[in-house]
Amino acid sequence: MEDTMIQFNGGQPQGGAQHQGRRKILAGDVVTMDAGRRIVRHGRVCIDGAAIAAVLAPGEPLPAGFGDVDVTETAGTIFPGLVDLHNHLTYNMLPLWQVQKRYTNRNQWRTQEASYQSDVARPASLLARHPDPGYTRAIIRYAECRSLFGGVTTAQGMSLSSSHGTRKLFEGLVRNVEQPLEHDWPIAGCQTLDFHPEEIRSKLVPALATGMPFFYHLSEGTDRLARQRFRDLLLNDGRWAVGKSMICIHCVGLKSRDFSVMARTAGMVWSPTSNLLLYGRTADVAAAKKRGVPIALGADWSPSGCKNLLGELKVARAVSARRSTGGDSLFTPRELVEMVTSVPATMLGWAKHIGSIATGLRADLLVIDGTHADPYTALIDAGESAIRAILIDGRIRVGEAAAFTVGDPLTSESFTIGGKEYHIDLVEEGDDAMGGMTLAAAVDKLAHGLAHLPELAEESAQPAPAMARGAAPEWRLDLEMEDHDDHVHMGARAHAAPAGIALRAAADTPVRRMALDPITAVDDNRFIERLLGNPNLPGYVRKSLRQ
Repeated sequence: MEDTMIQFNGGQPQGGAQHQGRRKILAGDVVTMDAGRRIVRHGRVCIDGAAIAAVLAPGEPLPAGFGDVDVTETAGTIFPGLVDLHNHLTYNMLPLWQVQKRYTNRNQWRTQEASYQSDVARPASLLARHPDPGYTRAIIRYAECRSLFGGVTTAQGMSLSSSHGTRKLFEGLVRNVEQPLEHDWPIAGCQTLDFHPEEIRSKLVPALATGMPFFYHLSEGTDRLARQRFRDLLLNDGRWAVGKSMICIHCVGLKSRDFSVMARTAGMVWSPTSNLLLYGRTADVAAAKKRGVPIALGADWSPSGCKNLLGELKVARAVSARRSTGGDSLFTPRELVEMVTSVPATMLGWAKHIGSIATGLRADLLVIDGTHADPYTALIDAGESAIRAILIDGRIRVGEAAAFTVGDPLTSESFTIGGKEYHIDLVEEGDDAMGGMTLAAAVDKLAHGLAHLPELAEESAQPAPAMARGAAPEWRLDLEMEDHDDHVHMGARAHAAPAGIALRAAADTPVRRMALDPITAVDDNRFIERLLGNPNLPGYVRKSLRQ
């Protein structure tokens, strides 16, 4: 589809309409995140359709076909689009959960904490499993925009299960690691809940043998049981069930020496905010770095995480400063930015497509305000309203309005972030599975649902009508944090799940009325206040976030 929904002001081609929306030239400081980590001051990124045609320094000639394309002066800094390798998007319409105590492993809060059931599991179930498909569409729209507004262009996706017992993954705005639209890109599999020891050999080992990236939530907690989940990977024959296609999420319970085993994997995904809020501790990333384990960042989910990766970068910086050696932070600002760009792309096997700005790669770009002596620190400092534009496949999905972009009122939507108006392009190619759901409509739908949770609970207690023979399947969002019969996802192109998925959240768990939080941190005045109110958050993080 041609990019006709949002256009850069002053960026139309001069030589006719044949290239309109297809070719663009963006000028600004370009933080390439390529192998040489070049920063091209006053550079230009030439885009032809979905791909980057050239990255030029001042004075370098334009590629063929770009001579009649106007240059869009961004007055900003251009980064690769951010990559979030750990997020449970189905839950991201829920507010930050008010954790009451420190837990030592995830099964304590997930299966034993009453307030988790009433404030997280049950509300998520009532909305995600509601027979009105408008709730499914609203959750998807809201969750994707929440990531997108934080600069994310690639993330884990959302899966749906049908009344006929099949499963599919949603193809949406943000690039989905579990269902890439391109058939030659590696497809990621995922396992959220712990494998039982006997399943390590029967399920995990075959998954790793495919060579495709496989996400595994590992050792989420600080106690003996959490570390045992790592020990479960040691097979009876003395081999470890790990490999270069394995991407391990959390790793909080690992001891320093355990990261020698992790060095045999593709890497780990670090979610410091969620770890600290739930357990008061996070993974030993110093040991991981020392042993050469690649580290990516993930925002996790709204009940115990930041709004998006821009927030997660700030918490990661605080932890890095705390674990300084010789006065230097554990990670440089550049290394932190690598954790949301080039490193996760490499872990996925997608580095030849995304994660850096180079000729031939996809034009997934994030543009922030201004040029900076240290652009890495500028990105870590940035809030959502510092964003000027976000492009996916060369298509402007989010653009600052007024002087920077113009939106077609028939195919784009306006939204205010931090007092600034933005154009957002939510139009999909082909059949619109979202039923024309705008972000404004999604916000209204979810706000109504959360405010009427007791009524939805009463409705859910009524017997569901029998499905007519031959009826089309009803699709509902999966809630991967809850127990069900078959919770392994082995890839998007060949997967089925049994019917009758049994959610752990008890049907009689009482619920209260809730409010929908603003989608961005810059617009949520209470978010930092509630974050700082968590009893497990270390003092050094509180101090850093207050600054």
